[in-house]
Amino acid sequence: MSDLGASAKLDMGRVIQQLFAVLGRNFATFAILSLILTGIPAVVVGFLQLTYLKAGSPFAWQSFVGGLVAGLAALILQGTIIYGTVTDLNGRRPNVADSLSVGLRSFLPVLGIGILWYAAIVFGMVLLVVPGLMILVAWAVCIPAYVAERPTLTGAFGRSAQLTRGNRWRILGLMLLYFIVLVIIEALLGVFSNASRLAAGGTLPFLQTIVFVPLLSVANALVGAVGTAVLYVELRRIRDGVGAESLAAIFD
Repeated sequence: MSDLGASAKLDMGRVIQQLFAVLGRNFATFAILSLILTGIPAVVVGFLQLTYLKAGSPFAWQSFVGGLVAGLAALILQGTIIYGTVTDLNGRRPNVADSLSVGLRSFLPVLGIGILWYAAIVFGMVLLVVPGLMILVAWAVCIPAYVAERPTLTGAFGRSAQLTRGNRWRILGLMLLYFIVLVIIEALLGVFSNASRLAAGGTLPFLQTIVFVPLLSVANALVGAVGTAVLYVELRRIRDGVGAESLAAIFD
């Protein structure tokens, strides 16, 4: 790695610009993938919530299973969007079939990475908030690092730590910006009021539960996955001098 690559700083504006550019060029393809892998599970979970609450039955294990399925589908989406983003940045247009194929092939390793990542974040948050945030930022691109470079599972974390080094405050800034925008949108859609109403034993509005919340889940998963992939490509570019064309060759 060159000294220039080690000292180069991440351009936050460029990451955001690339994020919306990739989304704009591939909106239909990415939206279909996100609807299949995120929207449908969210609708099913919302429908089960309404059904069980209307019947006066507790919604416990069903909620857990629904959340688990949604989480697993989101991991597949990560792989599909990473492939699609790298392919787009290389000047080609990804399609649903190829993107989904890469996501399915990467599922089990990505699942292992996701479990380790989540456990480490929780452990860091239990100790103190700061260690948890440090882990979150350092390992921000461990999944795209695995999908694109195929290191060992533990090697993906080390690779992410290497790529994010020197730019972690900027990455944290991007995460905080994304979180603030998400909170504002959730408040406007009444997601927080839904959670409060459910905790108080009340009923849930059909339109919010079946339409707004699933659509927000789709948008959240889509922007998060594309943003992570764009961030990974940008970090590879400034640290390793590697462009999207070299990354795309791996998938070929």
